[in-house]
Amino acid sequence: MQIVFEPNLVLCPKCNHEFINNRINGLALIEAINHIEARKRMYLKLALDSLEKVSREDKLEFMRVKKVILDNFNDWGRDIQTILGIGQDVE
Repeated sequence: MQIVFEPNLVLCPKCNHEFINNRINGLALIEAINHIEARKRMYLKLALDSLEKVSREDKLEFMRVKKVILDNFNDWGRDIQTILGIGQDVE
């Protein structure tokens, strides 16, 4: 079996958990996840801002839809971490 990425030791800046990790395009996976999360937040904000403009009349409905969208995207983010081998301990 060929090793695609060379492992390295990574320290989580939030919880100080130390783990062996791989790199993607020169970035540690934890850095790659941080970039993905930043982009996700930006696109979520843009989408929710657009949705809020469309649904100005019904604020309660907007809040329900917003919660559904945010909950599902947070689950998606945790799935990415799991797929990349970081797990759900690091956020």
